[in-house]
Amino acid sequence: MKKLLFIAMLLVGFILALEAQNETQALRYSQYYPFGTARYAAQGGAIGALGGDFTSVVTNPAGLAFYRSSEFSFTPSFYWVDTRSDFQGSQTEASQFRFNVGSIGMVNARASNKSDGLVGVAFAFGYNTLVNFNNYTIMQGINDNSSLLDDFTWHANDNPDNLSPFYEQLAFDTYLMPYDSTAERYWHDMQIDGYGQELNRSSYQSGYIGEYSLSGAFNYSNLLYFGATFGIHAVRFYEDIYHSEFDYDDHVLDFDSFRFREFNTTRGVGYTGRFGLIVRPFHLLRIGASFHLPTWYYLTDDKYTDMNSYFDSGSGIPDAFEGSPNGIYDYKLRTPYRVDANASVILFKMATISAGYEYVNYSDATLSAYDYNFYDENQNISQDLQAVNNFSAGAEFRFNTFYVRGGGQYLMSPYTDSRNNAETWVYSGGLGIRTPKAYFDVSYTHYNRNEVYGMYQYQPGYNEVSLNEVNSNNIMFTVGLRF
Repeated sequence: MKKLLFIAMLLVGFILALEAQNETQALRYSQYYPFGTARYAAQGGAIGALGGDFTSVVTNPAGLAFYRSSEFSFTPSFYWVDTRSDFQGSQTEASQFRFNVGSIGMVNARASNKSDGLVGVAFAFGYNTLVNFNNYTIMQGINDNSSLLDDFTWHANDNPDNLSPFYEQLAFDTYLMPYDSTAERYWHDMQIDGYGQELNRSSYQSGYIGEYSLSGAFNYSNLLYFGATFGIHAVRFYEDIYHSEFDYDDHVLDFDSFRFREFNTTRGVGYTGRFGLIVRPFHLLRIGASFHLPTWYYLTDDKYTDMNSYFDSGSGIPDAFEGSPNGIYDYKLRTPYRVDANASVILFKMATISAGYEYVNYSDATLSAYDYNFYDENQNISQDLQAVNNFSAGAEFRFNTFYVRGGGQYLMSPYTDSRNNAETWVYSGGLGIRTPKAYFDVSYTHYNRNEVYGMYQYQPGYNEVSLNEVNSNNIMFTVGLRF
């Protein structure tokens, strides 16, 4: 664990373990949605058994054995997301646009000119984006139920001798959460004068998980295809939260407004591997399966918060600003394994129809650190998350050198609580032009999901939430050269 930049380093390390590393973190770095190539995306990611595509390195590496020549490909991506938030009946929209690299890599294929035994081998190295964290959400409305200060006072009264320097201590130091020595309790103005303040909250997220991979595959008698990948994951996650509350109708004595900001960063590296097999019992059918080992992540979280308070003129209470120390914590995450099964039917070089299935049990993810056992957090992971069955389908139609593609995916919600129905529907399509020496593909993918965004917990078992609809869009272009 890196040393925290203030005197109470061990205490803050413990607080970070409780407040930052949890089931949300475990799920965030366990869910993968590979960008891959435009061909892969256009067919709903269902081409694990079809092979002959650079995305095989992150789906089913046995698919590399279908290459007959060497190839270089590059896939830039243009991604934008629109988020609609519903907070207590008040609806707000926000959007964000980003450029990404879907994949870049090279496949080196060699054929033996034999029809039996070892027919061919292929090796590949390159990069694939597995997760895109970019999102922007704005939530606004009149809050008649609670305040973020309820979260702070509840935790402060639950453990008055151990105020978090990232949360409760800031509220106390900015005069928003005074201590009543007679009642021996912390309190805030809205608990006395009533709620009904205007709430504004924005969440800005960015970052990615990218895999740098080295893969190999071989073709045995044009019947069995085997492959394996070793991957190194780079993790970058950034989150900026701005939360403010205003006494817009001046019904709260002395209090005018406050602003709370929270900045979270996660950086790290992970290691994983996967193995794949494809069987081609006859020319028109390919059946594949792959096993993905867990990813072992070594992560570092960095946290900073600050708070401003503003009071009515004549209240006698000064406006104030306080910032937290920088909190740094190192920990490890083991993601669950996953299993994929795919099948493709090839219709006389005129069309292909593919389907895929994925199983992953998110409740198997575990957190660990040398100075903290994460017992409660791992219990929450096993209780709040579940195994999912994901399905995909896609088709490709060929008209000489011109290709038309389409597909879709259904991704189950990873939460056991049906009230947080975070299932995702994905729709995609694309076009392509292919010649013996080069090709160009383009795809469009639309993702739709609903989420329950938890702002804070104002008393045990009660959360202030916003109901959000997230619509993500991705346009990708793949340029490939064969040699």
